[in-house]
Amino acid sequence: MKSIVQVHLEYKKDVIRDIEINSTSNLEELHKAIVSAYELDKNQLASFYITNDEFELLQEIPLLSVEDNENSMLAMSDIILSSILKEEGTQLLYVYDFMKMWRFLITLTEITNEEITTAVCINALGVMPEDAPEIIFKVEKEFDPFGEAFDDFDEFKENEEEY
Repeated sequence: MKSIVQVHLEYKKDVIRDIEINSTSNLEELHKAIVSAYELDKNQLASFYITNDEFELLQEIPLLSVEDNENSMLAMSDIILSSILKEEGTQLLYVYDFMKMWRFLITLTEITNEEITTAVCINALGVMPEDAPEIIFKVEKEFDPFGEAFDDFDEFKENEEEY
């Protein structure tokens, strides 16, 4: 079976690649197809991330497994594409080059019964920028490391001038 995956760079302008890949390929083959389609450096690390509907990162799937025990993460070469992208509309996040933090949204757009052997970029929109976009992390609320632990001492602040 063939999967068509849309790869959308997180950038101010649309930079999109549609990749046709065998559904039984592993995620490392998809990684290589993305690197080729965007003409990226083949010597950088990357990871796929399984997310929920709010794009919270649930599980990382690295290019290489860094631990060597039974609790280690599975690497891209261990995961078959169709086991993660099961139905049209399923999405993953892909982060390439952890120094520059290129981020891509991966969406399964189509599954067909056609057989293919090699991953191919079948559509390209936009030009890959030279510099990665700046990532701005937003904080929902101010972080208070002590929480309410010292709220009981507020009464002393009121009377501090009396001493």
